[in-house]
Amino acid sequence: MRKSLEISSIAPLDAANDVFTTALANRSETENSRKLAPKLVAHLIETGLFRMGLPKFLGGWEDDPVEVLKAYEILSSGEAAAGWSVWNNHLACTFGRFLNEESMYEVFNNPSHVYANSARPEGVAQIVPDGYRINGRWTLVSGCELSEWFVLRCLVTGEGLPTALGPGAKLKLFFMPKEAIEIVDTWHVGGLRGTGSHDVIVKDWFVKESYAVDFESPVVIDNDYSRLPIGCYNSAGNAAIALGIFKAAMDDLVNICFERITPGNGPDLRDRERVQNVIAKSKALHKAMRKQLHDTMAVIWEESKKGNRYTDEQLADVWSSSVQAAEISRGMVSEIYAAAGTVSLYNENRIERAHRDIHAVLQHGIIQPHWLNQAGMAYLGIQPKGAMFRI
Repeated sequence: MRKSLEISSIAPLDAANDVFTTALANRSETENSRKLAPKLVAHLIETGLFRMGLPKFLGGWEDDPVEVLKAYEILSSGEAAAGWSVWNNHLACTFGRFLNEESMYEVFNNPSHVYANSARPEGVAQIVPDGYRINGRWTLVSGCELSEWFVLRCLVTGEGLPTALGPGAKLKLFFMPKEAIEIVDTWHVGGLRGTGSHDVIVKDWFVKESYAVDFESPVVIDNDYSRLPIGCYNSAGNAAIALGIFKAAMDDLVNICFERITPGNGPDLRDRERVQNVIAKSKALHKAMRKQLHDTMAVIWEESKKGNRYTDEQLADVWSSSVQAAEISRGMVSEIYAAAGTVSLYNENRIERAHRDIHAVLQHGIIQPHWLNQAGMAYLGIQPKGAMFRI
């Protein structure tokens, strides 16, 4: 019999607005410690934002995904590392949909837990009786210092399977507790410094069969939310983070215009044509990209509620909207940074952080330009070949 956790249910957007002030107030500590500040972590746990990708009986959302995108945006406009970490937990929780119900409950039954993941196949899982023996080193594992459980992807070897990545290679995701993990302090960076995305090492750790899944594994708990496609939804989440950072930079430039007085006879910042142009352009593009992203994701949600199979064009709409929203956000943050002049050089201004953070956000593989090529193939009647396009 399924046991539900006693977790207060707060809508994602309300929860994100609640956490926003905490994220903003702890920006320096998050930045300097290279991981989310303890007060921020506690508030995110309290509101359940780390668990949105789970079934409702485990504290998940199970409703409109556009509200989740809005939550990422709000959090990221206060502290990009907060939006990124919540988005990253969502993916780890989403991978949990492939576990059987007993294993899912074992992994996700503690409301105070934080989760980390890496979909990079940087480990090896040797088939052994009743499970697998795991060895490997994974890079860019965000939130690893805060996490109780890890979902790490490996190349499966043994029983005649290929021993290297390539045609015929078998990949699986493995759920492991923090006891299996050794953290290597590698996260010395500029952008997204507060995400604590260090390397992790696993040495000779046994994982039983029920904790190993892949994208072909059955989804035991079938609902509208668990049918959402992982790939394009994850890309849309990344774009929402970029839009949040873009908004923070745009709002800061407007605020600076009312505060900054130019000495001498030169025009104040708000009287400069370049600044006026950038602000107007920012407002229009932010609103347009945000609406397009939400509209395309809303279509996917309606299809999921009807139990329909998504068309390649519907998926392409989300992929292309995501990549464009992220790229335009990055370009506009760079324009804002330049238009603000010397004020954007200083750490005390959110524009300086936004400029570093958004370039880091767009390094993720889920938002790279090749997804536009995949979307273009769909629009041209060619079957997209990207492994995550339909997943």
